[in-house]
Amino acid sequence: MTDERLRALMVSTRLDPYCSGGRRFVGVVDANALLSCVGNDCRKGTYWRSGLLRMTDRGIATLYASDHVYWEVYEHLEKIARWSKVPVDVLRARFEANYLPVLRFVAVDTADVVDPQVLAITDPDDVPTGQLAKLVGPCLVFSEDRHLRKPGLAPEDWRAITGFAVDLIEAAGKQQEVARATNGLSIPVSGAIELCKFAGRRTGVSPWVIAGVAGAGIAIFLKSPERWKAAGKYVAPVFDAISKGLNGAALQEQRGLQGLREVMLPAPAQPSVKQQIGIILARQREPLLAREVQEHMLAHFRSELVPTVAEVRSMLKDGSEFVQPERYRWQFGRAAGPWRG
Repeated sequence: MTDERLRALMVSTRLDPYCSGGRRFVGVVDANALLSCVGNDCRKGTYWRSGLLRMTDRGIATLYASDHVYWEVYEHLEKIARWSKVPVDVLRARFEANYLPVLRFVAVDTADVVDPQVLAITDPDDVPTGQLAKLVGPCLVFSEDRHLRKPGLAPEDWRAITGFAVDLIEAAGKQQEVARATNGLSIPVSGAIELCKFAGRRTGVSPWVIAGVAGAGIAIFLKSPERWKAAGKYVAPVFDAISKGLNGAALQEQRGLQGLREVMLPAPAQPSVKQQIGIILARQREPLLAREVQEHMLAHFRSELVPTVAEVRSMLKDGSEFVQPERYRWQFGRAAGPWRG
């Protein structure tokens, strides 16, 4: 593959220009989406995982929520228990075990709202979620609240959006499976075993039959055209399965990408200093120094928009959304443990 084709492929699979990986994106979650997922998970069984939860697999999504969402979930668990017929303690345990570990909560400052879409939110309880989305965009908002849907901040059907994200996860898994299998063409033992197993799953032919054909095939085929023809009915499906596996994964990936692109909240055209910092830190796995934050800003934004390191440090100290987990280093939001009140 040429460098040009490789770069084109990376662009085509990139949802978010500020993320380091081509399939990663940032999501903002509202309380109603979390409560719905927790209730459905509990009703469907111990091992069921919602699309919202599965989105975080393989680093596909990083999820944030406003601080008030944390308290709303606990406040409304009893309501969910009534319609789901699941005890409150079971719901609470599921939320704390499965959802809290993949969420970061943000103390959103709503004292100075200027964005037209956020100003259009008529319910004050939803303003922090709208403001958070505008601080980290491009992002996806997962909420069924009409006060967020009407201004265009949240899509009409957030559950369908989780399905598109799951498409990306499953496509990545299929691509890795095919890659492991096709390594058998160059790796003598372990790769060949994986190739036979993969072909067996795809064709329904016993992996031992495929292994036998692969092991003795060359000598037999050269000596006997009839045997070549007979064995070909096993060998041909192997390569056909590999081709179909790759094509199917690519189609599933493109379906997921297209579905997410259509509803993704865009990045601000002229991001403020706070938005620039929010965009950078919301996509980092580890806390950064103020100098490192500014270096990322220079890589992504026009130089005339990027402040000095001293100005970045000042904004980090003043912004309630930015947390200092260790000396001199900053992150966006914080993890939260179970509420014991």
